[in-house]
Amino acid sequence: MADLIYLSVAVFLLGMAWRVFTWHRAPVPLKIPLTPGPTTTAGVVGRMAGEVILFRSLFGADRPLWVAAWVFHVSLLLLAIGHVAGLVVPDFARGVLGLTSDQFSHLAHVTGGAFGVLAVVPLIYLFIRRLVVERVRHISAFSDYLALALLFFAIQTGNHMRFMGDLDIAQAREFVAGLLAFRPVPPPQDGPFVTHMLLVCALLVYIPFSKLMHLGGIFFSPTLNQTNNARQRRHVNPWDHEASKA
Repeated sequence: MADLIYLSVAVFLLGMAWRVFTWHRAPVPLKIPLTPGPTTTAGVVGRMAGEVILFRSLFGADRPLWVAAWVFHVSLLLLAIGHVAGLVVPDFARGVLGLTSDQFSHLAHVTGGAFGVLAVVPLIYLFIRRLVVERVRHISAFSDYLALALLFFAIQTGNHMRFMGDLDIAQAREFVAGLLAFRPVPPPQDGPFVTHMLLVCALLVYIPFSKLMHLGGIFFSPTLNQTNNARQRRHVNPWDHEASKA
């Protein structure tokens, strides 16, 4: 199990790094910011923050989709933070909140359960939307359904452990601590936990080669990361620059 987790994390990090590297090197021959666009770097940062945090463009284009997407991403982020607080640094998190061990465990169970359910509901909506909306169904590929399935079952197995499982959380923390220290110990002998870990590993391996890479690709979108100053500053086509040197 530990070897598989290390391998999936390595594929995820190397794949992410390679995709970001290729995007960074790709020429941008045209000045094509969405108008009205910001004319300063600070404005570009503000616009990008609005897209990343609030999904501003999606809000103006499709409100129901915006609700589903925003709720899902926020829930997923809070679930990730909860995993770190509960499995990686539980004593630190408990101390910051000023809670006893029992209070912290109860809070983690309630909040984790709430956000676990909130993360699943938008995925169901997105799946139904791909089946029902004709234009979305027409452009949907197998990879789109696979991404939804991996996310759904990874989160749902976590919900199963939280609501119906009997996982020894102390053993799970020991397993995670061993992984982080590169001194792996046997994982908990719990079927849902092993299934959850396998699905998370599959998701990590899949992300760099799928549309889920929008989590990094958004920062390289020329329509969003360019300043709207074409009249003030000439944009040089990198391809022309290379040709002139030859």
